[in-house]
Amino acid sequence: MPSIEPLLMPRWFSSIVIRFRSIVLIIFTLFLDIFDLLKSIIFKLFMNEFIQNLTILNRLTDITGPYVEDFLGIITGSHYSLVNVSDDSFSIGSSACYLFKQKNKRDYNNPDIYDILHIYLSKILYESPDRIKEQCADWGFNKELIEICSYIQSDDLRKYTYIIQAAVIKHEESNTIIIAFRGTQPMALLQWMTDASTNFIPINNVFNDDANNIKTNDNEIQVHAGFYYALGLDQLKPLDKIDFSKVTSKTPMFIQLLNCIQKFHRNDNKFNISITGHSLGGGLASLFSFILLVYGYESSISGVYTYGQPLVGDHRYAKILNNKLGNRFHRWVNHSDIVTRIPVVPLPSIAWYYAQTLYSDALKAAAKSSQVESNPSDQHYYHSGLRFKIDNQGNLVRQNLIDQGPILAFEDRLDLFHFIYSIVNVIHSLCFITPLRSFLWLTTPVEINDHFPGDYARKIKNIVKKINEQQ
Repeated sequence: MPSIEPLLMPRWFSSIVIRFRSIVLIIFTLFLDIFDLLKSIIFKLFMNEFIQNLTILNRLTDITGPYVEDFLGIITGSHYSLVNVSDDSFSIGSSACYLFKQKNKRDYNNPDIYDILHIYLSKILYESPDRIKEQCADWGFNKELIEICSYIQSDDLRKYTYIIQAAVIKHEESNTIIIAFRGTQPMALLQWMTDASTNFIPINNVFNDDANNIKTNDNEIQVHAGFYYALGLDQLKPLDKIDFSKVTSKTPMFIQLLNCIQKFHRNDNKFNISITGHSLGGGLASLFSFILLVYGYESSISGVYTYGQPLVGDHRYAKILNNKLGNRFHRWVNHSDIVTRIPVVPLPSIAWYYAQTLYSDALKAAAKSSQVESNPSDQHYYHSGLRFKIDNQGNLVRQNLIDQGPILAFEDRLDLFHFIYSIVNVIHSLCFITPLRSFLWLTTPVEINDHFPGDYARKIKNIVKKINEQQ
């Protein structure tokens, strides 16, 4: 029998040649794009204005982001976003049809299959609209009942900037609407600026009954300014009727989402709404659940599921969500995930102040703000919701339950420099996930690695499986 090795070698060699040629082509095209950018940089080489430099940096990240994704896609063979390229599993272990046919009364004090579904929905939101719809169709949803909404302000960096995306998914048989928000994309500078705009901004409190027990001189709720503007809440007027016939892609995000809810739900039947998101998406999910309460959807909210969520508001904000949603709000924390511990206190948004004043004026404003006498709870961020924390063994630890009230960020202990934990994950990722995920565990701090949505998804699946086996 003739040997087949001479036939295998050319195929192996040609595979390397094709990949090498693709990488060279990407690099060459990238240089062409950067050349155009360099022309504007030369004219501004000796200018230190923050906005001009920030504009250049934003354009640079916009240009390089797709090339980095393509490069990693060629190397790994997994053509997903930077968040998912190292872990491209999207198996929830069930289908939407089976999930929503369950008639058993849910125990909201324990995680279940719904927590699994919503983390995977949060994970797929990092992908393109077409891929989102394709994956949701694989899970059993109807493509025709999925709408992707976006809201962008990137023209004027002297204002709050944002590039956010949300999917509104309708499951017809159960009359359920799911709203999922996209988190921060690694190469999206404007989304990082949204995260960094941690100064408080007030929203008028329409829930007077919830504020009576808090002795303050006003009835305001303070929330994260970046999230506030990302949802378009500067145009929030709860007493005015919304004209949904005028909704466009430039309409504030919260109105676009309310419009989708109005369009999807059947007026003659009760319907359920669940909201979810990872990272920045979790913060937006929390804040939008508050907006749904403002517009009278309290009885329709079946659950709020956030993963790696940053803090969103002050004590008054957290208290209202706790009182209204109770244990329907599941807030997941994976071990040492740093994002769930920030921000602690409101700080001036440096990008925002740079756009209007000198840096020294920003520092003076920060010092003056810290000297104002007020209720201490007004000067800190607080978490709301029923916290499900995953320890370093992948077990569920129930702490700070809803009846203990809002909690401060620094009350959530952070395990720093967990060397053995990292090594175990390096080996596990190499054997069962991807070499790239193993490399990230080897080179990136635990506090960042624990924030990946894929790690949340796998651990939550195992936790739910253990709970089901014990029942």
